[in-house]
This record gives sequence, C-alpha cells and structure tokens, in this order.
Amino acid sequence: MRTLLSSLTVLLAVLAVAPRAQAQGRTVTGQVTAAEGGQPVTGAIITAVGHPGIVSQTDEQGKFRVSLPAGAITLVVRTIGYKRQEIAVPASQSSVQVRLARDVLKLQGMIVTGQATSVARQNIATAVSVVQSADLTRVPAQSLTNALQGKVPGAHITMNSGAPGGGGQIQIRGVTSILGSGEPLFVLDGVIISNATIEGGMNSLTAASGGGISSSEDNAANRLADLNPNDIASVEVLKGAAASAIYGEKATNGVILITTKRGVSGRPRFNITQRLGVNTPEHLLGSRHFSSTQELVDTYVPPLDPGATASDSAKYNAAVAMYTNAYQAPYFDYQKALYGQRDLSYETDVSVSGGTDNTKYFVSGTIKRDAGTELGTGATRQNLRVNLDQSFGDRVTAHVSTAFIRDVTDRGISNNNNNNASPLYVLAYTPAVINLAARDSSGSYPENPFAGGGSNSSNPFQTLAYIKNNSDVYRWIGGGRLDVQAITSDHNSLTLSAIGGVDWFNQDDELYSPSFLQFEPADGYLGTAVQGNADNRQLNASLNAVWKYSPSQSGILGFLNTATTSTGLQYEETGVNRYNLRARGLVPGVGNIDQGTRDQSQTREAVRDQAYYGQEELLAFNSRLFLTGGFRAERSSVNGDRKKFYIFPKASGSYRFVNPFPGVDEVKLRAGIGTSGNQPRYGDRDQTLALAGQIDGENALTASSTLGNPHIKPEKMTEKEFGMDASFLDQRVAFEGTRFDRTITDLLLTAPLAPSSGLGQEVINGGEITSKGWELALTLSPFRGNFSWGSHTSFYHVQGEVVSLPVPAFTVPSSGFGAAYGRSRIAPGYSTTAIWGNITHPDGTFADTVIGDATPKFTMQFSNIFTWKALSLETLFDWRHGGVVSDLDNNLWDEGKNSWDYDHKAPNGDPRPLGEYRYETWDGGHNALVYVQDGSFVKLRELTLSYAVPQSIVDRLPGNIQALQVSLTGRNLHTWTSYWGIDPEVSNFGNQTVSHIVDLAPYPVNRSYFLSLNVRF
Repeated sequence: MRTLLSSLTVLLAVLAVAPRAQAQGRTVTGQVTAAEGGQPVTGAIITAVGHPGIVSQTDEQGKFRVSLPAGAITLVVRTIGYKRQEIAVPASQSSVQVRLARDVLKLQGMIVTGQATSVARQNIATAVSVVQSADLTRVPAQSLTNALQGKVPGAHITMNSGAPGGGGQIQIRGVTSILGSGEPLFVLDGVIISNATIEGGMNSLTAASGGGISSSEDNAANRLADLNPNDIASVEVLKGAAASAIYGEKATNGVILITTKRGVSGRPRFNITQRLGVNTPEHLLGSRHFSSTQELVDTYVPPLDPGATASDSAKYNAAVAMYTNAYQAPYFDYQKALYGQRDLSYETDVSVSGGTDNTKYFVSGTIKRDAGTELGTGATRQNLRVNLDQSFGDRVTAHVSTAFIRDVTDRGISNNNNNNASPLYVLAYTPAVINLAARDSSGSYPENPFAGGGSNSSNPFQTLAYIKNNSDVYRWIGGGRLDVQAITSDHNSLTLSAIGGVDWFNQDDELYSPSFLQFEPADGYLGTAVQGNADNRQLNASLNAVWKYSPSQSGILGFLNTATTSTGLQYEETGVNRYNLRARGLVPGVGNIDQGTRDQSQTREAVRDQAYYGQEELLAFNSRLFLTGGFRAERSSVNGDRKKFYIFPKASGSYRFVNPFPGVDEVKLRAGIGTSGNQPRYGDRDQTLALAGQIDGENALTASSTLGNPHIKPEKMTEKEFGMDASFLDQRVAFEGTRFDRTITDLLLTAPLAPSSGLGQEVINGGEITSKGWELALTLSPFRGNFSWGSHTSFYHVQGEVVSLPVPAFTVPSSGFGAAYGRSRIAPGYSTTAIWGNITHPDGTFADTVIGDATPKFTMQFSNIFTWKALSLETLFDWRHGGVVSDLDNNLWDEGKNSWDYDHKAPNGDPRPLGEYRYETWDGGHNALVYVQDGSFVKLRELTLSYAVPQSIVDRLPGNIQALQVSLTGRNLHTWTSYWGIDPEVSNFGNQTVSHIVDLAPYPVNRSYFLSLNVRF
C-alpha cells in the first residue's frame, strides 16, 4: 500500500508540470448581487458549462474575473443560500451582471458524494442532512452535540447530563451494533478526528462500577466538545450506507462531515461576537417537607413493640433523640443551594478573513466560559483557528486548516454512587431539616447524621467545597489538501489531490479527595488522589484522482452532462496511550500520588487501516438524471486477517421532474443501496494478558477470561433507501420523505466457553439485527417581504429487531442495574432496545420479561422563524413520544421516604402515601414497572429574539461598522413532561450502543439565557 501511495505521489508531481491543454481566448468580468436588496454576494462560485477546469469566485463586492475560451459559453453561478443560475455569455460579451434569488428552502448547495467529489443538492440520490453555521450558533451551546439537537432528522442526539464540558452521543437510524462502536465517524476538513470518551477516575470516589481505577464512568465528557461551532461553515450528515459506504469499515453508524469557514478575496473583514449569560437548572427534584419533629420521628423510627426488651427500648430512644436533635427547621432547600451557582458565563469570538485572488485566509480566536450550576464547577475553552488557501498559478491550489484548542473542565461529582459521595444520591436519604451548608466558627461543615450516618454518609456541601475533579486538554488538529489541475480541456479535466491531517490531543486528569471528608473512611482509606493522562493521535492521508468528462451536447453522448470518475488510496492510523495512577490513604493535606498506597493501570492501542476506492458519477438529461456507483476496499490491523481487503459497494440514483404540473416546481425520486462496516474492537483478534501477581518473587502474567478470535471480521450493514423530494409554489412548500431498511450481520458477540477451557468467553461474529424507519420533513415559506415566516417540521420513526443470535440471549453490559430496575437484553424476536425487567403476576409470582422499549415511538421537531423588518423571532421545539426510562432517582427518594410527592394521594383509593405505595408496589424489585417510566416530553429547545440595527444608524457609528445585531437567546427553557425525574433525556451510561435509559443522580440539565452582540466591520 505504501508503495502504491509513493507511486501516485510521483505521478501527481509529474502531471503537475504537464502542459495545459486549453487555450484561453478572453476575459469576462462581472458582479453577483442579491435579487432582493441588491447587496453584493460574496464567495459565489462561477464555473463554465463544458469546461470543468474554469472556476472563479466573487470578492467582497460580489465581483469576479474569469478567463474563457473564444466563442459563446454558459456560466453557472452558485453559492449557499441562493438559487443556482445559468448565464449565457455570447462571444462578443465581456461583462455580465448576475442577480441571484434566495434559496429559501435551502435546496441548492453542494453535497459530498465521495472522498474528493460533490454534487448539487438538487441531484443528490440519498437523504443527507445539512446544518448551516447560523443554525449552530444562533443559541450558545455547551458543545457541538448540544447545538445539533433537534436539527438532524434520523439522528437521536442526547446529552448525558448538564455537567460543564459536554458529554453526549449521536445515534443515526437506530442500533447498528451490540458490542461494537455505535457512534458516527467524524471528519473535519478532510481530517478524521477523535470523539473519544476518556474517564478521569471519579469512580475511585463513588465506588461505582466496582470502583476500579480504570472503571468506566457514568458521566464522562467526549472530545467533540473541543470544537468551536463559531468556526464551522456547515455540518453534513451522511446517514445511509449508499452515501457513507465510501468510508468503509467505520461508516455503519453514519459519517458527519464538518467544514470550517474559509476566506474570500478582498479587504480584511472582521467579525466580533460577545455573549454574556447565565445557566440555571432546568428542573430540580425537590424533597419532602417535614412539618415537625414528631413527623420526622414517626417517618424514620419504627414504633416500639409492646414486648420490646430494654435493649430495644434503648435503641429506640437513641434513634428518637438523633432525629429530634437533628431537626432544625421545617425545610432547607439543599438542591437550590447546591445547584445555585449563578456565575457569569461568557463567550468572545473574533475572526478576520480576506485575501487576494491567489491567497485567502480565515483566522479566528475564541474564549468561552461555561459556569456550572453545581458549586465549584465550570468549563473554559480556548480556540485558535487559521485556515489558508493559496493558488500557485491557475493549476495548483493548496488548502491548509489548523486549530489549536485548550479545554479545562471541573465537572464536580454526580451520578451513580456506592460511597454516598454523589450529592443527589445522598440527598435522597437526607431529610431537609438540618442546615448542611452552615459552617461553624472554625469553618467546618456539620456531619450529615442521615443516610447511614458517619462514614456511610456525606455532606454534599463539604464534598463539593473540597474535592478536585479537573481535566485539562491540549489539542491540535491540522490538515491540508493540495489540488493539481493536471489536464484541462474543453471536455476533459483531471484533478489530482493529496489530502492528509493529524488530530492529536493530550488529556491530563487530576482528582483529589482530602482525608477529612465525611465519606472518605468508607473504603478503608483516608484521602484519595488519581492522576490520569491520555495521549491520543489520529492520522489519515489519501491520494485521489478525479477525471471529469463533459461531452459535446451535439454528439452521440449529447444526453450526458458530465461523467466524473474518481479513485484513490488511503492510509489511516490511530494510537492511544492512557494511564491512571491512584493513591489512597494519603498524608493529610497532601494530594500527591507518591504520598499514599498506590496502584495503576495503563492502556495502549494502535490501529492501522489501508484502503483504495473507485467511484463513477453520471449527470445526464439536462442535469435531471443522476447515477452513482462505487466501492471501497479496506483492510485493518484489528481484523483477524490483516491482509484481507473487505469490499463495501454502493449505488444510488435520482431523477428530477421539473415543473411536471402547475404549482409543482420539482419532484425528485431517489433510491440507493450500500454496504458499510463496523470494525472489531481493539484486541478482539488476540488473546490479551494481565498481571497475575508474583511467582518466586517475579511478576507473572495470566490470560484474560476472554479468548481472542484470529478470524474476527468487521460487522456488515446492507441498507436500502428510497425517497422523494418535492417543492411547490415557487419554493414556498417543500417535502422530503425517506424510507430506510437496514440489515446488520456478522455482529460482534461474546460466546460462552466450557468451564474446562479455563476461559469464560470468546469473541465471535454472528447473528442478525435489523433497523427500519421513516424520515419525513415539511418546510414552509408562505410569506416573504417585510414580514416573512419560515417553518420546518421533521418526523422520525425507527424500529429495530433482533432476528437471530448464535449465542443465548444476554444482558447488555452497562445498560441498567438488573431485572429489578429494567435493563437492555438482546433476544431473538424482540426489539434491539427492548427493556426487560421483573413484573408481578396476579397470583403473586413474578417473571423477567419485556416491560418497555427505550426507543421512542417517534420524534418530531418544529422550528419557526418570524421576521418583521429588522426584528426576528426563532423557535425550536423538540417532541419525543414514547420511550421508557429507568428512573432510579424516584426509587432512591421513595426508599429514603424523602420524595417531593411522598405524601400525595395514592391511586385507586389506596390509604398509603404515594411514595410508600410506589416503593411497596415495586416490592424489592419484583415489579420493575413502577420505576420504568414513560420518557415522553415536549421541550422548548431554543428561543431567539434578535434585532438587526438599521443600516441608516449603523452608517453613523464610528469604526467603519458594516452591520450590528443584538440577540436575546434561551436554551432548554421549559420541558412539558409527566416524567418524575430530573430530565427524561439524561443517561448514566449514554456512551454505549444499545440503550440510554438510566437516570440516577445526574448533574441537572441547564437552562441558559444569553445576551449577544454581533459586530461586522
């Protein structure tokens, strides 16, 4: 493979100096302006029909210059936000004026169809979602994941919690794997980037997941949060295999292509955005109100039996005294105080762009501070981006993209817990009758006498005041592309390109819990410190050749507009080196790792992939018919046979009926089929070893309990997709509809082994699951002018099924806490996201069975933009109907007799209080349905009110200001739901493939308010 790459590099260099085949006969100048308003259109692309090598771009005044051959010619002008237009230029004409109508429904623009090719959106043969820059930055968000919520039909996007620094996941078109990766492939300006989730060691404090030093955490951040949405020009989501197969073994879960902003020729243009805001909890649980000491005692101290012994009486009296002495007031709002931090959040973004015809630049810098609502938490991100485009003559162009990032977070503590360290967990058992926030004269916090008392409890105010849970990330993403127009003639062009880049980050984690905290003695050690470090590197490079043929319109191939053939070679490499050092039993007041009893863990991985691909695209019949087919052949070091190339083919087509009936602008029918893959996990092919202690004073190794498989291969997904797109009434109405049908085979599974083997299980391929669904969208633009209204409604339904398994039905790891609470279980004939749990029958027996489904029946999004002159109002509502959640918060607070609605009336005239009724009906886990609850909701996801200062006022301001806009924005302003817990979207184990159903003591989701000022000059 490397020899082939070297050969193609030499070929590229030779062709770079090859003679140009086309003679240029004249120069045509022009200007492109908007049809409405007449303002210049910057950055519009001008091409010549039948001459694929001729390209120009408008400057800041909308002006352009292009060299054309002698004779009549047709120019094509296109840019995002406007309708494509063709302009006939006679042989005698040397200048043109172009007026572009706005593309209200965003039907124009170019969509990526291959590693080095793209096609107009009006011709695309698959369902592709595109989110533009304005849609990402309209309302400030913690991360890009937040910003995409509610904007991609076919994608289930959720946040694990409201903790600063992000932490969420994107699942496209349902479940595509059980044990393998479930997240999309992310590509930034041609560079494959990491969205790794690396835990910092919090489980060493909470003892969740066994409390191991390398245990997976409930509430970890992923690295997509490092990206700056202000730098992004667009996000393109390739959902189906017919579109994503060109990315091979990593494309089953979809591909998200992120394109950053670039410069346009002209004088420097500055853009400054300043945002100031505040975050508040969108919803808190509250707790029970105890009106008197006697009510507190009656609740928590069982009455003394008439025949009680003296010892029983003494214990009873001690318990009564404890609760009596603890009672200070009817109610202290612990949650409001714990999550009452209202520090200022801010974001400052400055960018400058400009250049000449040969050199263009975009430079930006951002500093963003998200203040957390939990005491002592927050996140700060700094971004610097430099994008350069350089032309060397009219044949060679270089594009460079670089980003430097620093991300510092303090996420506090939340979620699952076995040490009573997590705030909402311990508060479930802590009646709000003592002022835990009040320090004494020495500055010490009171001990929490409830929730077990002593080291079996904690004071959350003390915990949050003294623990340290910091993560410091340095990241560099750099990439480049070199394009060489090797051959250009009237009907042929050959473009050679070299694309490559590196994504590197270092994550440094520091966790410290001093010895004097109330819960510290619970694990037998006083004081805990964890130092973690992860070094992650991803590299990819490719060499590509694209030949575009535009035949004469009068010849035998006159029906053909263009034929585009592309091929290339690729190399990708991923490496990670991660270690954690933990010290317990620390010297008081010292948080260094060398001051306690130490243990450690380390993970090192390296994956190398090689591939080649080929693709053909045909555009014919006056750009109405589009056909494409291609394949990718790929091999990887994680496959059992490292030398074998696996083939991933694709094919799709579309046909446009233009103005078929009065009032119908266009109807496009499309269909596609493709196959993509999902790589085995690192280590699945090999038998791994672990330290087993010492033999005769020497360290010894032992095999892990899981047997590797030298025949392991990628999971395979084959998908059929059918759709229709239509627009009506001069683009006042548009409809998109897609039906997809996926079959995933060769699943990565673990099969049990005979005990006599000395091993527990083996990794195998086998089984089959399906995922089928609908994506529908309706866009309206009924009013235009001084008052305009634009509306977009999307609908998404998906249903997965386990068709067959070569192993017995099994529970998915990290999908719940057993049959008592509901968890994911994979069994043939059932939904892939079915929730299984205990249910009690009328005869008193109980059984483990299906009690719900984590997948909603459907989701819908409603966005509207109302504009009146300079004032605009924009809203985004998100509706999820159905889908259950395991509400362990409700279970904990009922068990602690402390839920906010504990004293409400029970249903059906039951005399017990509601909280007691729920907990006793649950019956120790024999009836999980009580706490597996409907997660339906309607959420006001975004709200924006903005005012563009009239140009007459802007012109009188100093500093050569070109535009000024003021905005008031809000995110997650209100949720309408009957769900009991914090939020039906949160998930303890969100960063896994099958289900996101567990709500257990999360960091509350934020409601945010921001004032923004944007200035352009």
